[in-house]
Amino acid sequence: LGHLGPPAADLRLQVEDPQQARKRSHSSTQLSLKGKIMERLSDKSPGAKPKVKKAKRKEEERLRKAAIQAEKTRPPNIFFGDSLDLENWYSCGEGDVSEIESDTGSPCARRPSPALPRFNIHPLYQHVLLYLQLYDSSRSLHALSAVAAMLRASPAGFVSAISTTSVNNTYTPQLSLLQNLLARHRVSVMGKDFYCPLPQDSHTHSFRSAMYLEIVISLCLYFLRSYYSAHVAAGAQELAGNRAMQLTSVEVLTLLFGELAKATGGSAKGFASFIGDVLSKCKVQKVVLHCLLSTIFSAQKWHEQRASGASAAATEEGLSEDSVINLTEERIDGCCAVQSQLLRLLQSLVELEHRVLLPQEEGGEGGEVEHVNPQQPMTSLQYLHGQPITAQGMFLCAVIRALHQHHACKMHPQWMGLITATLPYMGRVLRRVVASVTLQLCRNLDNLLQQYRYESGITDVRPQWMALCIPPDLILTVLEGVTAIIHYCLLDPSSQYHQLKVNVDQKHLAEARAGILSILHTIMSSVTLLWSVLHQADSSDKPAVASGCSTSLINLGSTKNLRQQVLELLGPISMNHGAHFMAAIAYVWNERKHTKAPVRNKVIPAASEEQLLLVELVRSVSAMRTETVMQTVKEVLKQPPAIAKEKKHLSLEVCMLQFFYAYVQRIPVSSLVDSWPSLLALLKDSVQLGLPAPGQFLLLGVLNEFILKNPNLESKKDQRELQDVTHKVVEAIGTIAGSSLEQTTWLRRNLEVKASPQIVVDGGNLESDVEDLMLTVMEASSFTPSVYSVHALTLLAEVLAHLLDMVFYSDEKERVIPLLVNIMHYVVPYLRNHSAHNAPSYRACIQLLSSLSGYQYTRRAWKKEAFDLFMDHTFFQMDSSCVSHWRAIIDHLMTHDKTTFRDLMTRVAVAQSSSLSLFTNRDAELEQRAMLLKRLAFTIYSSEVDQYQKYLPDIQERLVESLRLPAVPILHAQVFLFFRVLLLRMSPQHLTSLWPTMITELVTVFLLMEQELTADEDISRTSGPSVAGLETTYSGGNGFSTSYNSQRWLNLYLSACKLLDLALALPSESLPQFQMSVYRWAFIPESSDDSGLEVRRQGTHQREFKPYVVRLAKLLRKRAKKNPEEDFSIRTLSWEPGHLLLTLYVIRSMDQLLPFFNLLSQVFNCKSGSRLGPACGRPAPGEGDFPGQKDAGHKLESQKVFWSRARQNIEEMVEKDFLEGLIKT
Repeated sequence: LGHLGPPAADLRLQVEDPQQARKRSHSSTQLSLKGKIMERLSDKSPGAKPKVKKAKRKEEERLRKAAIQAEKTRPPNIFFGDSLDLENWYSCGEGDVSEIESDTGSPCARRPSPALPRFNIHPLYQHVLLYLQLYDSSRSLHALSAVAAMLRASPAGFVSAISTTSVNNTYTPQLSLLQNLLARHRVSVMGKDFYCPLPQDSHTHSFRSAMYLEIVISLCLYFLRSYYSAHVAAGAQELAGNRAMQLTSVEVLTLLFGELAKATGGSAKGFASFIGDVLSKCKVQKVVLHCLLSTIFSAQKWHEQRASGASAAATEEGLSEDSVINLTEERIDGCCAVQSQLLRLLQSLVELEHRVLLPQEEGGEGGEVEHVNPQQPMTSLQYLHGQPITAQGMFLCAVIRALHQHHACKMHPQWMGLITATLPYMGRVLRRVVASVTLQLCRNLDNLLQQYRYESGITDVRPQWMALCIPPDLILTVLEGVTAIIHYCLLDPSSQYHQLKVNVDQKHLAEARAGILSILHTIMSSVTLLWSVLHQADSSDKPAVASGCSTSLINLGSTKNLRQQVLELLGPISMNHGAHFMAAIAYVWNERKHTKAPVRNKVIPAASEEQLLLVELVRSVSAMRTETVMQTVKEVLKQPPAIAKEKKHLSLEVCMLQFFYAYVQRIPVSSLVDSWPSLLALLKDSVQLGLPAPGQFLLLGVLNEFILKNPNLESKKDQRELQDVTHKVVEAIGTIAGSSLEQTTWLRRNLEVKASPQIVVDGGNLESDVEDLMLTVMEASSFTPSVYSVHALTLLAEVLAHLLDMVFYSDEKERVIPLLVNIMHYVVPYLRNHSAHNAPSYRACIQLLSSLSGYQYTRRAWKKEAFDLFMDHTFFQMDSSCVSHWRAIIDHLMTHDKTTFRDLMTRVAVAQSSSLSLFTNRDAELEQRAMLLKRLAFTIYSSEVDQYQKYLPDIQERLVESLRLPAVPILHAQVFLFFRVLLLRMSPQHLTSLWPTMITELVTVFLLMEQELTADEDISRTSGPSVAGLETTYSGGNGFSTSYNSQRWLNLYLSACKLLDLALALPSESLPQFQMSVYRWAFIPESSDDSGLEVRRQGTHQREFKPYVVRLAKLLRKRAKKNPEEDFSIRTLSWEPGHLLLTLYVIRSMDQLLPFFNLLSQVFNCKSGSRLGPACGRPAPGEGDFPGQKDAGHKLESQKVFWSRARQNIEEMVEKDFLEGLIKT
């Protein structure tokens, strides 16, 4: 063996050049290999051992004999471009002769002279030896194969012989030559000439004490790390021969170590320590790890070169290892053959090392699990002397890097095999290894599944990691590997799942168990992803799956087998570590939530498809019966296991309950009923835990689900317990609902709403959104809002009324009242507050009150509060979405007993009969009357048709009394609203007596409008434009004064016009008196020609009557011409049958009514109609509106549908006319 370059300490790449034939000794030529083997087998006496060894030695000697020409061809200096101390690498490893052999090494390496070219060699190739010329590999192979054959034929005897026989046992010429050759090779590897004189005291002497075992190991390691130099013209045959030598060397070492492991097991301690010394002397572990890492590195490098299409042979730093070492043979299969053999060797070496090394002292490995990053640069690796292989950073790095290589997936099963086989020998690094390897395998599983989904068209996102060379059952293999590792750590060693050949320290196993449990959520994430892919594969139609399989490189294989393997993995975990298992499920549940925004305002978010698959997975695990799930969930809620919280907002308890809620929804009723005791215990304990608000909402949800599925419990005791737990859960949520309230005084228990914004958040990401919003609000305001109060109220509105009705039987309803009184204590303050920021709470509370009012037994709890709220002067300041709920409440309030409506009627009557005293404010008095009249109108509007028909005479009397008061627009406007309500809520035959009053009032108001417009015109004509815009004080004949409050008068005009609008919009059968032209002609033109109907003012006489609509339209048009900047004549209304024209809620000037009057004077002026006009006010939908319906029955049917829709629209418009102050859209 000759070394390239001068014997400087920094030249690392050793060169081996056995050109054996020329210098082979005469004696060794004579030896017959076959004869020696026979001799070895037949001769058992100790005296024969040297001889056998001698024979063996001759073979070695022949193999060894040498690269004598090394010094003659001296290639350029080689430099390792890295900061590592790569001094003192090993040659064959006998003795402490040179620096290369020492363990410490000199840090001050001399640099090669700059004149020579430099080769930038990666540190992982520092173990390589180079042949500088061709050698006869077939003869070397023959000799080495003989050693292997002897090992196989009689392993125990052969190993025993070479371990106990020294090279210096007897002196013969052959042994002398052998020692001499070994010494010369040693010198050659050190960089000196093979033929230089040997110092007598150093080299030859060092081999005299060596056993044959040491020589065999050294030789095999030499051959293992020897390659042809790139400068040697080696053909394919020579390269293949060298590869065969390497593989045979590995095979010999594997057999040898396997046998040594058995031998050390039954021998004295001395033999074990001797073997340990031999291993460290020969640096076996270091060589093997370097060989393994260099195969991984080479495969990676070549793949990258192929991918980029570039050759990285030369860089600015200098030429790389590829330009020095001939690795052509390795490139063919990406080092797979050698790597595969090395893995077997490493496994036997780990077992042997476990038996011969003294146990390491503890320490240095505590603390958090440090997960290995597969991207970690491989140059930072150092072999640590005295540490077992499994504790070497190089070992773990090799495993993780190899498993990360997507282009070498076919090797992954062998790497997993290595790990699972060596688990019992890991010792104190067990936790670090299993955590890192498991995480990497989970990443691989995720990547394979993403690749499968992409290639089979399920998703369009191309994963970055795309596997190549994939074995057909890779996913199953990875899953089995994960299962083996996890079960090894999590299950009791004495259990049926795995029997161990060696005793494992329970402390290390406990650490590993903690490590695996800390990453269980990541494992579950990968497993559930696989489960969902299997679900997709099974649920999609078979042809599509078949085509998917043909396009995808990944074959799922039998989904049944994969499902079975998933359940085999999870079953024992759930049985032995239920709480951690369920906590991991909760974590994954949070990961799998909707990415798109869920349904707005859902307090309990609906589960996504992927989340429901988790429920299905848990139900598939046989160990997780319903009762077990409930008990485990309770455990998790009481003591949530520490899960790596990557998300700061993750509330494990809430996620756990979200899962449990979905689980309860999906299990059969029988399972739910059977596990009632467990559910009761879960609910009882959870109420006392002080869970976050969303968690408490989910408890109520779970309770509600149970009651919906199983309304009746058989035993009285169970029913009583159910009532108690319902009481507690509802009270807890009531407290959350009241958290946006504060006390007004410390003496009285009066509550009011805090003056801070209320936040409405989607149910899906309740937690995180709320916390983010709370931070911003707290910065902006000194108040801390309770962000969950709106949600609590909404949830109570959804479930409370029905829930209480089911839980408390008819004879127990009294027990509900105290609970409802408490709830109402929190609800009423929100309903008193009509400010905009309280709107979300107001909506939720009104829903809650509406749902409760439907049950008569609850009346005592809310009747007084509801009536007080109804009488409050701000009652109608609400959002239009709340009106329908108030209608239901008022209906229930008035109909559940007879007295409430009479009470209201009495109030109206009293307010009207009380004379205006000197001391009361007239405005306040009139407003009070208008307010009561409006509430009476709303009550009738909330009722069914003709429900209050018997009170109609009284009502009519109240209305007439209100109309007697002159010049009170605020009151009269309410009368017109009341008229509209009566048109909608009373049958036409009952309204006959009311029509004269309605028509008289309409005429009065239209006359008043006409007078005001005429007065405006007169004033502007006489006084000029300067006063035209002023508000006039005009006293009409009936004493109305427009200066009283112009806005109130405008409201009255609008209200009157709306009554006319409604009368014209309703179908003829609803208003026969009006529509049959008994009264209509006064307002609406019906002649085909109105050219002659001009007003000629001759004193007080008019030649011909002109309808009010036409007169007002004409006056308004004139007025519009004078104010062109506010020209309402250009604004047009569109007319549709059955729809109201006036959708304004307030007007600022009479001009805004011009489009309305314009349209009425045009549409109803039917060209073809007679004086009486059509039967209905507006052209009703006729045949033209319902094309294709020849049949009269169909026509009638469609007209019914049309009018029911039209009536609904009309009612909605009238409903909005009650509202005050807030936006009505």
